[in-house]
Amino acid sequence: MLLFLRFLPFLLGILNAALFVAQSRYPASYPWIVAISPVLLVASVLLIGWKRHQGAALFQRSIPSLLAVSAAAYTMLLAEGVFAQVVLPVFVGLASFLCLELMFLSVYLPSRYPVNGLSHLNLSLVPITLWFLAFTSVGLTVFLNMTRVLPVAVMTAAVSVLFWSTSHVESAPAEQRRWMMLGAWMGFQVGILCAVLPFNLMLHGTVAAVTVSLALRSRRYLIAPVIPKKIIILEGASVALFLVLILSTAAWV
Repeated sequence: MLLFLRFLPFLLGILNAALFVAQSRYPASYPWIVAISPVLLVASVLLIGWKRHQGAALFQRSIPSLLAVSAAAYTMLLAEGVFAQVVLPVFVGLASFLCLELMFLSVYLPSRYPVNGLSHLNLSLVPITLWFLAFTSVGLTVFLNMTRVLPVAVMTAAVSVLFWSTSHVESAPAEQRRWMMLGAWMGFQVGILCAVLPFNLMLHGTVAAVTVSLALRSRRYLIAPVIPKKIIILEGASVALFLVLILSTAAWV
């Protein structure tokens, strides 16, 4: 059993990538093929933590990866060409592999587990996940004339979950709930921007990813060791300048 678990991250990474490739070749069957990927990821996480009675704790730590895979499956609805056939399968395969590999190391080989490995992975997946969600949600309102409430609802739910699931490991439940509420408010604002700004889909994804990532980054300023004020100012100014450039130079459609 342990040998199987050791190879499980690699096997699931390959399998999930193959599912996305198969979905790109059989688009009429959407979403039934890619819908298997998040289910397999959850089952694998619980399987790794089952014997050590850590299934529930590992599941919470896997939520950003699960949301990333689900967002990629959501994006397959509008993806085409190389994006659907290569980019999304590679992303899902890597995300699945890294998530399970780090979880296996944390449970069975803690001496080889990189410090804060899962936290770093989760935070790195946040902007990509938000880009997928904003890109697809706005695209559905454009191409299928779906209600503009869709991007607002999707971003509100996703950002609240991401703020909660990426909270510091030592934060109290009450503090995690406050971050979740703040995330819902932040996601609501970003969702409104997605619903009203007349940008192309890629820029919608970029604005959502950058804005929320800065908000998540600002949470690090409250945790020791304290980041120098110069770096904080530089990071905030850089993101503000980037957003101003996007808003002022993008072609409005």
